[in-house]
Amino acid sequence: MILVDIYAPGANQTYDFNLDENVKIELLLEEISGMICQKEHCSLSGSTKELLLVSQNQKRILNSDLTLSHYKIVQGDRLLLV
Repeated sequence: MILVDIYAPGANQTYDFNLDENVKIELLLEEISGMICQKEHCSLSGSTKELLLVSQNQKRILNSDLTLSHYKIVQGDRLLLV
């Protein structure tokens, strides 16, 4: 598990998440979007498959079929949820 900052421009908020770096990003996107929607009392319109996770440090879009460890995402990294 690693602690990362995730900025969600749609909510204009940054959230701290403890994420398993060995789980596919596709599953993490479901978890992240669900937690943000629960906290912000909103609902996600559309599919989580339309969401992207971007590494702000590496300036790259993360493939949802891979893991955070594949991209060497580490404790304290900043991600963007779009």
